[in-house]
Amino acid sequence: MAMQMVLTGEAIDARTAQRAGLVSEITQPEFTVDRALSLAQSIASKAPLAVRLAKEALLKAMDTDLATGLRFERNAFTVLAASADRNEGIRAFQEKRAPVFTGR
Repeated sequence: MAMQMVLTGEAIDARTAQRAGLVSEITQPEFTVDRALSLAQSIASKAPLAVRLAKEALLKAMDTDLATGLRFERNAFTVLAASADRNEGIRAFQEKRAPVFTGR
């Protein structure tokens, strides 16, 4: 669908773009900024190192073969398993409180 749009210059509506996987969700125009800020706040509340590595893994998945992607994922898991944020997440869960992540 993206290739067709780029090569033909034809526009598509939001519902078609969502069905094609080009957009993840659709909202009413008046709620767009609020929804974007809500998503940003949700992502920002997560452990920064984990978010960065997850994003990197997803981007690599589009550019590498399966073996390379799995190798990156294993390495990322090892890094995250030894992180201070992992320990903070476990402690926060046990103590029934919101975690305070530091990106380490």
